[in-house]
Amino acid sequence: MLPYALVVPIDAEEDGVVGEHTEDQEHGVKPARPPLTAARARGMTAGLREAMDDVRRSVAVLAARARDAHAARVWLPLGHSSWELYCEAEVGISRAQAYRILDIARALAAIHEAVTAGPDLSRTRDTGPAAAAAMSRN
Repeated sequence: MLPYALVVPIDAEEDGVVGEHTEDQEHGVKPARPPLTAARARGMTAGLREAMDDVRRSVAVLAARARDAHAARVWLPLGHSSWELYCEAEVGISRAQAYRILDIARALAAIHEAVTAGPDLSRTRDTGPAAAAAMSRN
């Protein structure tokens, strides 16, 4: 299967880029499109959800690998004097992008810790109003 960026849209002729050039396009008039069916809209929405899930998984994998590479100081055995220079030379990303990815890794780790923490570790106010008021006074 091709990556999403290389997949031709199902209705490529409808995207206004691929296909024949018509006289109407020269005058700014879009050709009439057939109405979108609910089934087709559901299919497009399912494809969009699948792509979003793929992006979420990819970002999580990227962040974890960047975190691990940074923690291991991979730049040193490869002859780079810093994380920033390593990322630019080996991965092709800027200093700012490299640190944003590490920030994402830290945020994902914090979310994971918060989600997996036991209920006795939380000071959330998901209890009744009286208990929440008592916690506020502490």
